[in-house]
Amino acid sequence: MSLYRTWRPKSFADLVGQDAVVRTLTTAIDTGRLAHAYLFSGPRGSGKTSAAKILARCIECVHGPTATPDNTCENCRAILAGSALDVLEIDAASNRGIDEIRALRDAVKFAPATMRMKVYIIDEAHMLTKEGANAFLKTLEEPPPYAVFILATTAPESLPPTILSRCQRYAFRRIPVETMIARMRTIAAAEGIAIDDAALGAIAYRADGGLRDALTMLEQVAAFAGGPVAVETVDAAFGQTGREFARRLLAAALDGDATAALLAIDDASDAGTDMAGLIRGTIAEFRHLLVARVNPELLARELSGDDAAAALERARATPQGRLIRALRLLVDALAAARGSGNARLEIETAVLRFILQHEDPSLEALAARVATLENGAGGALVQRGGGSATKPPDRGRPVTPPPGAQRAAGGAVSALPSDETLAEYPAQALAERARGAVPNPRPAAANVPPVGDLSLHKIRALWPNVRSRAESAKPSLNGALSQTNVAALTADALMLHAPNRTSADILRSNLPALRAALAGVLGRPLEIRINVENGRSGAAPSPAPPDDEPGDLVRYAIERLP
Repeated sequence: MSLYRTWRPKSFADLVGQDAVVRTLTTAIDTGRLAHAYLFSGPRGSGKTSAAKILARCIECVHGPTATPDNTCENCRAILAGSALDVLEIDAASNRGIDEIRALRDAVKFAPATMRMKVYIIDEAHMLTKEGANAFLKTLEEPPPYAVFILATTAPESLPPTILSRCQRYAFRRIPVETMIARMRTIAAAEGIAIDDAALGAIAYRADGGLRDALTMLEQVAAFAGGPVAVETVDAAFGQTGREFARRLLAAALDGDATAALLAIDDASDAGTDMAGLIRGTIAEFRHLLVARVNPELLARELSGDDAAAALERARATPQGRLIRALRLLVDALAAARGSGNARLEIETAVLRFILQHEDPSLEALAARVATLENGAGGALVQRGGGSATKPPDRGRPVTPPPGAQRAAGGAVSALPSDETLAEYPAQALAERARGAVPNPRPAAANVPPVGDLSLHKIRALWPNVRSRAESAKPSLNGALSQTNVAALTADALMLHAPNRTSADILRSNLPALRAALAGVLGRPLEIRINVENGRSGAAPSPAPPDDEPGDLVRYAIERLP
């Protein structure tokens, strides 16, 4: 017998990863508040059918109704063996029509044969036809007092609202990776399967929250290995997953190694990995780092303990702006891949744009470089393409190390402070370093007056964050904002230049969302005015940055940080 059948939970105490469901059902049984209809919904392998059978035994046990059936009485043994006349398990995928539902409706009228109640477990309930569901409504709403219906489905949204409103709904969650690893470790020890935790983790990630899938793979890899099972054995049995390539790609991108990034994509392609799936996997890996910076506790639901710790350590060393830019580039690549049909080209382009940020002349890349310097990670501006390389100071200008930087052997200056010391090394220190180390080649623009602690260049650097907030609140702003430029900053307003009147009208109609996004990023409210490029405008033209090398563009922006 398969492992998932041998180790099917026989009581609520054995049902792992569904504490909220277990607590509610246990309390209802103990207090005598049983309902006449239940709906168990959730992903495959999360324990829906097992919970339904446990609930049936709780109801029918000779010593019950009880939340802890003994599984040894005559009724419990009959239900476990599948021979109980009064507990019927119906597959809605093959009994989905109106005729089968009419037969069920007629059978419900008869009293239980030997047990306390009649329990109907309807699996894959979303497969019921529209006619069958309508024929089932009246019986489900007002069944005989001795009838209980338990519906199990992976797609509750496919059921009509009239069915959903007649049931108590219980949402089963994907089982966390750590919980699956612990359960598989117990089962492997009992079955005499020698397997290490790394291999168990590899199986748990492949199972994607389904314990039944995990136990099936555990049984298969044990037969494949014929001895101790290591993570290499799991990869040999099932092939390398897209997640492993995504992790390699993440590491290469954050290290600025373009050669390693392209090699990871090439290896994934040779292994038959779906390129769109690789983009989604890489997005998930960057998202883990972003979540780790905001709330590390959330990672425990999706990653094992070791992987969560590694993600947290890498997240601390990566500025949040870099993570957000990577996510935007990859999401755009995924959308473009659907239209172009060449997902590999899109992910390669997105990753290279992220790595070679210092060579990207776009305003977005310039803003990202300035934001990186503001976050105290100026060393990240200089990327490497297959090897370690550091951009020398332009035109022989000396560069003064930041406060707290240590000199290594040979007089080399170490990198900027880590993320843990960023609070002690604010953006003003970078500005002071830039002013002291690099003389200002041009006089400051007199027509860019500061507003408190704000400046035009600082707002331009933060504009991608403003866009992200505004588009999240109002997706309709995506097209208009993509072509809108930050033009000028006056004493009382921020001037935006829209490319045409249509875009300007869209922005004006959504000014509250724009103001809220701008205030959320800047930490203070600011009025917004919209003008059309080459149209009427009362604002003075914004000063143009120097037409020079990308390094000078960044330096020019840094020199104007407050």
